[in-house]
Amino acid sequence: MASRTILLTGASGFIGHAAARALATLGHTVVGLDVALPEVPIEGVDHLQSGLADVHFLYRLLDERAIDTIVHAGAISGPMLARDNPYLVCETNVVGTIHLMEAARQRKVGRFVFLSSASAFGTTPPAPVPDDAPLRPQDLYGATKGACDLLLQGYRLQYGLDAIALRISNAYGPGRRTRCAVRTMVANALAGKPTHFEWGADQARPYLFIDDAVDAVLAAVSAPPTPQYAYNVSGPDFMPMPAVADAVRSVIPGAEITFEPGVDSLGYRREALDLRAAARDLGFAPKVSVAEGIRRYAEWMNRRDATPVRPQ
Repeated sequence: MASRTILLTGASGFIGHAAARALATLGHTVVGLDVALPEVPIEGVDHLQSGLADVHFLYRLLDERAIDTIVHAGAISGPMLARDNPYLVCETNVVGTIHLMEAARQRKVGRFVFLSSASAFGTTPPAPVPDDAPLRPQDLYGATKGACDLLLQGYRLQYGLDAIALRISNAYGPGRRTRCAVRTMVANALAGKPTHFEWGADQARPYLFIDDAVDAVLAAVSAPPTPQYAYNVSGPDFMPMPAVADAVRSVIPGAEITFEPGVDSLGYRREALDLRAAARDLGFAPKVSVAEGIRRYAEWMNRRDATPVRPQ
């Protein structure tokens, strides 16, 4: 991969922080932008503290740093956040993205990678869900991701912005701080606590381990021009939630995890995503199974715990 000068927004967040580290390790010049500085700075990443509201700052930044690639991972990142402040969610996710896309257009940035979400689909058609399935979001977060998805397509078709949207699905793993069923199951099991969900007995998820999410970002940064603008990104398994619990028990024997039928109050029904276009155009193929991801996640949690429980 040729060396690039990359502006990465959301560089203190879950996927953004991991992607910034990986890009810097590959020898790229990375400028990390976020409203908060990371708890653990990354060697080789120049961390700046700012949002996306100041368009003049963005233009200066692109000019002064000679940015040729943008990875836009910054957002209010999930339907569980700022639920009582929809204006803030729209301002941050939609208006902030417009500011960044317009700056990229004006300064002729070479590649714009946007971390969208499978939430933009809402309740999906039957599997495998194609990349061009209708966007029918069922919450405001999904609507903001879908809106940015379509705006990105407009900038690509009308103005020639070399843009790629990655529809990230159910990401989990080390570094995630927001609500996540896998994190809850693993953390409770390690602590010897039971977990009960009032949903999930008849639901499944296309979980995506953080390492595979980062691989998708790296693939989108380095890919040649693509024939389409949006790509599904998920892990290799589409797994019923009780089977996810079984995977936790295989790592932490005796884990007490129970479910009731129904859909998560913050969610909707998911189906398996079609990943063939991502493999064809980006060279992306997920590698980490749910069982392996849970094992790695539990080991990471153990390293952070003073009284670890040994995964089996």
